Amino acid sequence: MGGKSYYCDYCCCYMKNDLNVRKLHNAGASHTAAKATYLRRFEDPRKILAAERNKRPCKRFFAGYCRFEQLCNFRHYTDKQMEQLEKIVIQLKKKTSKKQRNPQKTKRNLPPSLQPLDLTQLKQTNWDLSWG
Repeated sequence: MGGKSYYCDYCCCYMKNDLNVRKLHNAGASHTAAKATYLRRFEDPRKILAAERNKRPCKRFFAGYCRFEQLCNFRHYTDKQMEQLEKIVIQLKKKTSKKQRNPQKTKRNLPPSLQPLDLTQLKQTNWDLSWG
């Protein structure tokens, strides 16, 4: 298969561009943990907080290294990080509650083509106009 290499974005490593090599790599524990860590950045903080509250701290992680990383059944967040996560969740709740209070505010800023139809103006329209 020539000199081309395959680069794994999750693990930041190069490997032989061969189907069997890639399958073996993707099935490995280190790749699965790296992928879970990467995708965790895009999860909802409320979901992360709910899951992490129920876990006990990981002794291996705080001792230096846990090979399971994000797939571990124990918490990898310090108490300070948990407090920061709680603050983020509280801020998100405040933002969503403000959006729900003023639903009409978003309609004012829309261009005319995207605003909802006013049926009273539609009834007053003269449809007998000739075009062209």
